[in-house]
Amino acid sequence: MRLLVACSVYFAYVLSSYQFVAHASAEYISVNDVLIEIVDRKINIDCKVKYAVDETVRTALSNGIEVSFILELQLQLQRANWLDETVASLVREFRLKYHALSKQYVLIDVGKDYERSFPDLYSAFSYMGQLRDVVLASIDVLELNQQYYIRARARLVSENLPLPLRIKSYFSSAWRPTSGWTTWPM
Repeated sequence: MRLLVACSVYFAYVLSSYQFVAHASAEYISVNDVLIEIVDRKINIDCKVKYAVDETVRTALSNGIEVSFILELQLQLQRANWLDETVASLVREFRLKYHALSKQYVLIDVGKDYERSFPDLYSAFSYMGQLRDVVLASIDVLELNQQYYIRARARLVSENLPLPLRIKSYFSSAWRPTSGWTTWPM
């Protein structure tokens, strides 16, 4: 019985710690100013993402560690009696690394196979955070008289880190910044 109580207390502590870490990390990344337009029968999204990372991540970047970020966009069908349905989704991955010889930050847009250099981390984050005319889906996926919304989330991907840092990332909130899901009506 004591073991059961001890396990329950430990589980409650771990759960409350996780909620604190997830909530505390939300200040580093945020998705803002989402604009939804229908152009040429396609649902286009413009959005701004504010990226900021902890000193631990900045130090790792300046020491040559490549860091990945993911922006997820989803078109959701709102349902009254059941879970909402994901009608369309898009994932954009960005990789950021520091090139010591040129003293430049290199940003790679994985989906577009595009690479660009920046003199500082702020410039790289600023460029990465401006998404324009991202096609999410065709309007053919929409049904009449249904309610839809867009949700978005940006986060650092700790699964792509080198193994020693990946293990460390499981115990440090600095390696798990996320915006959490943010929604906008359509």
